Amino acid sequence: MNQLSEKLEKTISELKTANNELQRDIEQKEKRDQMRKEFLSNVSHELKTPLAIIQNYGTMLQAPNLPEERRLEYAKSITEASRRLADLISNILKLNKLENQQIYPERKTYDLGEQLCECLLSFESTWEKKEIEIDTDIEEEIFVESDAELLTLVWNNLFSNAMKFTEVGGTVSLTLKSDGGFAVVQVTDTGCGISPEVGRHIFEFYQGDTSHSMQGNGLGLALVKRVVDIVDGDISVSSEVGKGSTFTVKIRRKNNGEMQAGS
Repeated sequence: MNQLSEKLEKTISELKTANNELQRDIEQKEKRDQMRKEFLSNVSHELKTPLAIIQNYGTMLQAPNLPEERRLEYAKSITEASRRLADLISNILKLNKLENQQIYPERKTYDLGEQLCECLLSFESTWEKKEIEIDTDIEEEIFVESDAELLTLVWNNLFSNAMKFTEVGGTVSLTLKSDGGFAVVQVTDTGCGISPEVGRHIFEFYQGDTSHSMQGNGLGLALVKRVVDIVDGDISVSSEVGKGSTFTVKIRRKNNGEMQAGS
């Protein structure tokens, strides 16, 4: 009788464990399904804006006797919308690969300051056009062992957003400092800023802030967050509406002693 009771208790316990595991699997599946729905909803929203611009200005270009000045203006708007659409699609494809773990970091040791300066310089025409003041404070000889190509995506996205959301005559700042075993990168702008509510979801698939959405922030920061996670880093944001934002990225650095030992 005792043996039968013990077997029954064991069976009940196993069934409870299996039921709990099944419940967790169901909850995780429901969560993934919800994330997919949100992803598709946000992607659809992001795609509609540039497509509408292209369609509207394309129609306006067909007007007879259109002044040359207007024609150039409409053509420029189409080109900018097309570029935004191409960037968005590129980010979607990259994010999809990252989410499905089809991209693996290829680590190498390199000078982080040099990489940051190279990425920043690629936006020179943008800051000159908007008369943005660039302020840099780069600590020398800070090396990291990470995937340079993936981190380039991070810096380019952060610099692009800083330039977009900073008004004419504003300031974009870049700092690189060592903090213990970490390299700390900060990108600061004097742009429109981010509300606390939006800030809590800023690294998710974009939703809620029409001012940023109109300028194509879109999935960029979701991509940035995923890349930073992959390289075992950390990213955060501090912001004040009307004053600007600071994005901080922390990556484990490789000190000189480790470099010399490995050389």
